[in-house]
Amino acid sequence: MKVSVVVKRFMSKKAIVAIAIVILVIVIAGLGYYFYYGAKPPAEAMKPEIKSITHSWGNITHDTTEIVTEAKVYNPNPFSIPIKRITFDLYMNDLRVAFGSSEDINLAGGQTTTVTLKSFLDNGKIPDWFVSHVAQGEVTNVKLSGNIVFDLKMTEFAYPFEQTFTLKTDLLAGLNIDQPQDIEVGPITLTLKELTSTWGTVTPEKIEINHRAVVYNPQLVPIPVTRIDYKIYMNDVKVCEGTTYNPVVLKAKDDTTIPFTTTLDSTVLDEWWVTHIKNNEKTKLLVKIYSTIEVAGAEYNFKLCEIEQNIVTNILKG
Repeated sequence: MKVSVVVKRFMSKKAIVAIAIVILVIVIAGLGYYFYYGAKPPAEAMKPEIKSITHSWGNITHDTTEIVTEAKVYNPNPFSIPIKRITFDLYMNDLRVAFGSSEDINLAGGQTTTVTLKSFLDNGKIPDWFVSHVAQGEVTNVKLSGNIVFDLKMTEFAYPFEQTFTLKTDLLAGLNIDQPQDIEVGPITLTLKELTSTWGTVTPEKIEINHRAVVYNPQLVPIPVTRIDYKIYMNDVKVCEGTTYNPVVLKAKDDTTIPFTTTLDSTVLDEWWVTHIKNNEKTKLLVKIYSTIEVAGAEYNFKLCEIEQNIVTNILKG
């Protein structure tokens, strides 16, 4: 009789422990659901909240550009929450240019924790991105998206996040001239009255810029223009060089429009990118355009125009 009582008592303790374990599992699963899947108030207020996300450039090499992301995450709960991992990707015009991850992060209870993440941008993707940027009217849609995976011991919960913004530039603004400039060419003087530049054909290998120069010839005789030579530098990286043969005759005592096209070599834009980021996202654009005319049987080569423009971007603005 005494033995059976002891057994009953022992079995009762085992039953209590089993029930406690079941309750604990239910509580953990419930907390996970409420905290991370957006339950109704008051549980809604218990979800960790991303207060802000900022980005800055880190180490830069020929092949990669490091992006340092700092996320401030507030944990309203009185207990800490472990994060198993964070994974994220950076897209520029839907082109995945960078990815990163971080593991074993702990969000202290009742505090805002700064989480530092590092990702690496593949510089080899820059030419493709630049082509898309120009093709879309110098507009880039930047998106950072990822998942925070919370470790609840018994299970995991993924909390997605996303940040988007738009980058706009006007790179050709400085390649336009609307103030007349006199040009001394051998024994004569010409006047460059206007220069306008617009984007032309865009391909993965090259980007064309179409120019229209309006030149006034004050002479009593027409003057043939036999060729146009050009060079374009971006932070001393030569991105464009060539000659266009499009004979035009400058009308006597009149304005003449000279159309010509310069071609950027898209494949070297990754080299420019490194200089741009190292120079705090600043680029000195230098355009040199030369022309050759024929006067009385002699050829004269002269600088039609030389343009310098400073380009400043803020690609990681948030």
